[in-house]
This record gives sequence, structure tokens and C-alpha cells, in this order.
Amino acid sequence: MPQPTPLTSCPECFDPSTIPSESRAFNQKLIELALSAPKWTEVGAAEYRRLRAAGKTVLPGPTLLASATAFQIPSRDPDRPIPCRLLRPQNNKPLCAVFMHIHGGGWVLQDETYQDPRLQAIADDHGLLCISVGYRLAPEHPFPAGPEDCYDAAEWLVANAEEILGAPLGFIGGESAGAHLSMLTTIHLLQHDKVEFSSFRLRGIMLHFGCYSVDWTPRVYSYRRGQSCLVLDRDSVTDFREAFLPDCPPETLKDPRVSPLYADLESLRGRLPSALFTCGTEDCLLDDTLFMNSKWLVAGGESVLCIIPGAPHGYIMFPRHLVGSGAEAGMRAVDDFLAVRTKID
Repeated sequence: MPQPTPLTSCPECFDPSTIPSESRAFNQKLIELALSAPKWTEVGAAEYRRLRAAGKTVLPGPTLLASATAFQIPSRDPDRPIPCRLLRPQNNKPLCAVFMHIHGGGWVLQDETYQDPRLQAIADDHGLLCISVGYRLAPEHPFPAGPEDCYDAAEWLVANAEEILGAPLGFIGGESAGAHLSMLTTIHLLQHDKVEFSSFRLRGIMLHFGCYSVDWTPRVYSYRRGQSCLVLDRDSVTDFREAFLPDCPPETLKDPRVSPLYADLESLRGRLPSALFTCGTEDCLLDDTLFMNSKWLVAGGESVLCIIPGAPHGYIMFPRHLVGSGAEAGMRAVDDFLAVRTKID
């Protein structure tokens, strides 16, 4: 009879006294920048997107690479393709798989152009063709528009990636709302009524500081900082939720179609892909990562959990070399996760 195995982590990772001084200084800088930066709820989503693209908000704007190309995937709606951004290895490394990337931004902000340097590095280092999905954004396109675009993109990649792009779909992942949509998309494929999708096996999923319950986990309720808000707090995530799920009745917030933490993973035992979960200790969504990781393990899934002391929400979107951001530690976790899952068969 197997012995019970405790779900353990590194307890000192959560001790505030272990936060590096560089991270404290970095976080204080973010708080100060946020005090003078515009808020999307004040200027409107469209104007805030323009400001973020120009680098005039707390998080950096996009760095566009010439190696990236525009690509379109058909959607369920006639004459409405889904805009995507495609990055291939630039070092002649042989392709082993496609990585479907889903960007973050609270279901409201950013687009498929925001992660060129990081995705190009992943493509070059691991022989992946990275394709970032430009799903429809709230509040102009509330639920289920964004998730449906991700489902359509994933289904198309399952059916066509190897023939058209030169490698099969192998990985799905994203940051924040993108991690939420990545989890929904993974579960969508596994629960699909068509066997070509439900039987498809991903090599892995990579989920950074995701929101997995839109009813909020305990950490969100206690993380209300007001003027000292570090990227996200309860009020700001609630603003994003209201744009994504307008006029949503309370009982719907626990529906697995919007809150994957409530999904029946036990029915998927033996079919869950390997998962990488990362989050910083200074993130109001920390419990989401801890809870989803635990649920994945309990359902028999393989999981790697990377907790980064002092890192704020959105940490991995900063340049890898930026001291105090936590980006280097997060990208090391990505590299380690991919290194053993991208070997050419």
C-alpha cells in the first residue's frame, strides 16, 4: 500500500523576511509609478491600451521583433479570423513542437504582440514554434468571446499544426488572465466530445500567476492595499472581472466554465499534462496558484511549483535581466520545465 505523501513546498519562501532587498526596492518603485500612472477604469480600456503600448503605464509596453510574423487562425464565425503572432527559432534549431501562448491583461488589456522577446528566446532555446493568440478583449467582447477564441485556436492547432506549421501542438501557457484562459483551454480539449481533441496529449502547460477562481481565493480578499497597491489588489481584479463577466450572478462565479478551480479534474485522471505553476509571494493571486497546483496533483497530474520570494504580479513580463523583478527565476523554471519535455522523439 503506498504511503501518504504530504503536499509540501519551501516554507521559507513565504517568509517576508526572506524577500531580497533588490525585490523590495523594485516593488516600491512599482508602487510609486502606479500612484502617478493612469488607470484603465478612469481613461477607458481603449485609451489605456494605447498608453500601455506607448510604455506609459506601470508595466512595460511591447518590444516588437522583426522575426515575428502575423498569422491568422479561423474562428467559429465566418469571415472573422483570430489574429496571432508567430515566432520561429532563428538559430536553425529543429522544431519539436508548437507552443500556444495566451497573453495576460485581465481579459481587457494587451494583445498578441506583447511577449516577442520572451517567446523568441523560448523558440530559440527549446526548438518551439511560438504562436501568441490575439483573442477578443472585454469590455467590448465579454465572456465567452475570449475563451471561445482560445478554444478555436487550440482546436485548429491540434488538427493542423503539424501539417501547416511543421510541428504538432505541444504546449499551452500564459500569464495572469492568459494562465486562466490556458487552463480553461486545456480542460476544454480534455473534455471535448470529439475524440480527436479529447484524446490529444499535450507535452505540458505553463501557467504564470493565473486567476483560477473568479469568486476569489482568500488571499484576494485580504489583499486590499489602496494607495500602496502593488500591481493588483482586490479592487483592481474585481474591476477586471466586471468587464469580463458583466452582470454575472454570484452563483455563476463558481461555474467551472469561468473558474477552472472548480472543474472536475478527477474525471481526467491519467490524462492531465505536466504543469508548471509559477507565482510571486507579493501577488494577490498567490492562493490561486497554490490551490490549482494542489488540485492538479491530487487528480494525478505531474506539477512543478515555482514560488518566487518578493516577486509581484506580472513579474515575468519584465526583462529577464532586470534585478529585483523575479523574471530571471521564473524564466529559469520555464527553461528547466521545457528542457526535459522538448526532446525530439
